[in-house]
Amino acid sequence: MSCINLKQNIWDLDVVFPANHIISQPYFDNAPVAILENFKVLLSRDVFSEGDSQPFYDYLMTRKAEFSQDFLAFLDLWLIDELKHYEALRRVYSALSGITFREMDIIFSQRNHEIEPIAIALEDEFTILVTFMFDELSSAYSYRRDLQEYYSHFGSKPQTLVHHLIKDEGMHFNNAAQILLNNHLERLGEVGDFLALISKLESSLNKYYQTFFLDHAQEKYRFPTYFNSVIIRFILAHLGLGKKPKQEELLELWQWKPEGYNFVPVIKLQEEN
Repeated sequence: MSCINLKQNIWDLDVVFPANHIISQPYFDNAPVAILENFKVLLSRDVFSEGDSQPFYDYLMTRKAEFSQDFLAFLDLWLIDELKHYEALRRVYSALSGITFREMDIIFSQRNHEIEPIAIALEDEFTILVTFMFDELSSAYSYRRDLQEYYSHFGSKPQTLVHHLIKDEGMHFNNAAQILLNNHLERLGEVGDFLALISKLESSLNKYYQTFFLDHAQEKYRFPTYFNSVIIRFILAHLGLGKKPKQEELLELWQWKPEGYNFVPVIKLQEEN
């Protein structure tokens, strides 16, 4: 049994965004030009990267004997949340695009989860925890951008939903940090160098390898070039290893836009990259 008090954001998906929820036509009519098509492209990635949590968990369970009880307890709570996120985003995607859940099941069944390209992140419990912190904090800021640019145009239920996703990711970050500080304090001095290595790996990936970790490799152009460096400074500050970034730097992580745009156009930038 875990000796650490892990925390979880408790919310009911069926209340927040019922499976039969219909987004009314005025939201589609009033959304800015190109928002809907860009949003559907974004969701076509986000839905399935959340679903990748299950095969990632299954892989980690093949190494269960290597891990502490605290870490295993963390993984169990994390998986519950991520599978809820998967179902939640499936519902939003279906409501916006008309794609059926059966069609999504078929797409997901064809995914190829490649562990080898991110192997350095999975060396041991310590490296996995640090990567969790990097990944979950990045996801929290990514969802903040999504909320501002996309979810905000389609009613209160999608907005409430993504607020819960942001809170969940923040709790995953805090839980991972708590285990790191409690069980791996002797390796705290390695965190900075390892985060730099993970950031370099993510930048070098030519695609997302459908492994849950480092899924932001598929959308890094949506964020300023200094995104990872600010995330790393935040993590180090949280662990007592540095000074926290200024508030304006943190705001820029999700409020930045390329020159000439009111939002980051997923489709156009995807074509340009």
